[in-house]
Amino acid sequence: MNVQLFNPPIWHYSGIHYRMLPTLSLPIIAAVLNKAGHYAETVDLEALQVHPDTLRDTFKSQTDNLPDVVGLTALTITARGAHDCVKALREAGFNKRIVVGGIYATEHPEEVLDWGVDLVVTGECEGNLVELMESGQGIQQGEQAPIDDIPSPDWKHHNPAIDTYWGNTALVRPRPGISMWTRGCPFSCIFCSNKIFNHSRKRYRDPQAIGAEMRELKQRGCENVYVYDDELVGSPIPAGWMKQVADEVEPLGLQWITQGRCSKRFVTPELMADVKRAGCKAIFWGIESFSPKVLKAMKKHATPEDILHTLRVSRDAGINNGAFTMIGNYQETEEDLALTRDALAQAYSEGLIQYRQTTVCTVMDGTELADIARREGWYAQAPDTGLQMGQIFTGTPWLSKEQIQYWLGEFAKVCPVGVPA
Repeated sequence: MNVQLFNPPIWHYSGIHYRMLPTLSLPIIAAVLNKAGHYAETVDLEALQVHPDTLRDTFKSQTDNLPDVVGLTALTITARGAHDCVKALREAGFNKRIVVGGIYATEHPEEVLDWGVDLVVTGECEGNLVELMESGQGIQQGEQAPIDDIPSPDWKHHNPAIDTYWGNTALVRPRPGISMWTRGCPFSCIFCSNKIFNHSRKRYRDPQAIGAEMRELKQRGCENVYVYDDELVGSPIPAGWMKQVADEVEPLGLQWITQGRCSKRFVTPELMADVKRAGCKAIFWGIESFSPKVLKAMKKHATPEDILHTLRVSRDAGINNGAFTMIGNYQETEEDLALTRDALAQAYSEGLIQYRQTTVCTVMDGTELADIARREGWYAQAPDTGLQMGQIFTGTPWLSKEQIQYWLGEFAKVCPVGVPA
């Protein structure tokens, strides 16, 4: 079975070209299929700026050299692009199997099936992926595979080359790579759109497998890596796991950044010493707000004390701290924003924050926040054009668009350290 996997383009309608880092799902799927004896390759249409019309024309002109199956991933932001690609393929006369998965397909399987695809796969799928790709029809639930059975991404059959991406921040340049060391998140923040991995038991990959994957990235020319976990640190970690990871990765000399959750209980000096030894140079912490009321309303399961403790322990370990903050959170008022502004100012003056990224809290379809907003009557559909999570397209019951803009400026004044572009 010959399979082509496409990351759909969005530049043709969003107005912004994204070539930050490749998706991990498709090269992992390619690895599973190739390991099973099939041939699979991944093409990042967004990174290559391939228009759906170009895809249509290419398939129309190569009727003697077409794959047996085409697979696409569909996130909320890329759903329109995935639909455009399915339409283009059918217009080209491609009458073989088309399979779509991803978070949007998981949330809206019937709609995606109506695009004209043969199979919609929901949820994680490495456990039954091969049989589904071979013969699955309609809407099928994917099966979770044991974490140790999931192979590393297949970068050999990925276009463009992994080391040619721009990176989502200058901190992973030049020649960035991407890796995932854990799967799952035990928490359920109401704004999180990752229904596949959130509120699920966290699974940890074997440190030797992580070491092997990082060695391959280095061999492919990558010099910096984004460890793209929901939260690598900040929740329970098996005893000795991070030490074993550090033993595997430290000799490679690779530098990497990641994301974490603030926790007095789980972020310890001993843990952060191993994180630093493994090559971590920065962690972006999901702070969101310093208001206890807002943290509780968004089900963050963190307190201002957790945040300050984490920033101090991380700094003392020699790791730079990035602060993820949001404006426009559920029930957030100007009084709450003033608390966050003042706390940011204090943390910055103490040298606890080296980078700050403030986004507009965007109500994403499929989240608990979207359900709440619909129920309370203030839901507004996010546009699929413009900079995602960075544009003010609506207000909230507690803040106007003008107030959101004002507080973006306030955060920048007191904590003037953006993320290197």
